Amino acid sequence: MSKKMSVTFFVIMIGLLALNLYAQDAHDNWEIANMIRSDKFNYVLPKAMRNNNIDMWIIIDKGRGTEPLFRDLGYATSNGNGIFIFTDRGGERIERAVLGGEPELLMESGLYDIFKSVRDLRSFVAERDPKRIGINMSTATELWPPEGRHLTDGLSHTDYINLKKALGDPYASRLVSAEKLISDFRSERVAGEVIEFSKIANITRKLIERALSNEVITPGKTTMNEVCWWLEEQRQALGLECGWHPGVFLSPPDGNEIGNTDRVIQPGDVLQIDWGIGRNNFFTDLKRFSYVLKEGETEVPAWVQKAFDNSRIIRELVRENVRSGKTGREQLDHLKRLVAEAGFVYTEEERPSKVKGVEVNIGMHSAGNLGHDVGGSLFEIFPLRTTYEIRPNSLIAFEFIVFTPADEWRGKKVPVCVEENALITERGIEWVHPPQNRVLVIR
Repeated sequence: MSKKMSVTFFVIMIGLLALNLYAQDAHDNWEIANMIRSDKFNYVLPKAMRNNNIDMWIIIDKGRGTEPLFRDLGYATSNGNGIFIFTDRGGERIERAVLGGEPELLMESGLYDIFKSVRDLRSFVAERDPKRIGINMSTATELWPPEGRHLTDGLSHTDYINLKKALGDPYASRLVSAEKLISDFRSERVAGEVIEFSKIANITRKLIERALSNEVITPGKTTMNEVCWWLEEQRQALGLECGWHPGVFLSPPDGNEIGNTDRVIQPGDVLQIDWGIGRNNFFTDLKRFSYVLKEGETEVPAWVQKAFDNSRIIRELVRENVRSGKTGREQLDHLKRLVAEAGFVYTEEERPSKVKGVEVNIGMHSAGNLGHDVGGSLFEIFPLRTTYEIRPNSLIAFEFIVFTPADEWRGKKVPVCVEENALITERGIEWVHPPQNRVLVIR
């Protein structure tokens, strides 16, 4: 074998080994998903239904991924309607039924108690006589903003009309939005969810950190788009799903963010990445911060380090003062006061202003099954979800921006965009992957 062939073979084998480190086969995923569904149905669903005074929850799944919660429930059908019905009949366990669909896999899973025809819907509901029937319909009264509707608004207008017709009186008049039930059910996590999510989060942060290194970037040659596509190639090679196209962005002194262009990365750039990927119903949302050394620099300059150190101060301030059991609004308002007391300037904008001092903007949103999930949040752009209580063991995108003035930055403010995925417990914020503790350096 020639030397060139030996090197090629070695590179291929290393690549295959790297893929195997992240691998999880289809049957593993199925078993893990069913384990999680079982625990969620047993331990979280009863509280979610009772806390929201809902006796019965009806979900119509048209198949082919048209119901946003289909992965949370299992696959009722690949072709035609299947109806999930959860009924609180007292006791610790919520009754679980599937009407119609193609339920062979659900039967195999052992998650559901009853399998019937869709034609049995009216008699099934009447026998249980629920007073409030939750359906996947948003309470929004305006077209914009579409807050949470990507998850809570799965029932089509057609199915709503036909469901009312099928139920008839008095049950058609007992339909209510399950919006808050969905939020509570989704956001309170069981152990299996945290374990599975942490695997994906760790893969995400490792790939981003590799992307922000000389493995991928040669200053003066590599473009931002080339970094984007390197990340996408890695994701596809690992068989992972796309949360969104990688956001590779620069924040020059003029405050105008430059993202995903063919601009060549240069020495002195402050370069950041925002990205999320997924597997088996879990999607991440992380950022990383880096600096490209200039000629003659051997370490991160003091002004960049100071900006990063300020972000660490805010990170610990937030970690020590956020808990489950309170609303996002209570906690966000408290954090704003603490930021000011610590000598920083709180801003509602996600860009620097001309106000003197170090500015801070906090925007922490629910995460887990999607990069932007539907649970309680600490984020002004999600006014409804900020009124929700943060449920125990909620996965969160721990996100904020710190703008630090620097003479070396033309007297402007250096933005450090922080985003980690973490767990909110009664003790505080706990990591599900190693957070960024140093500036990533590109030489």
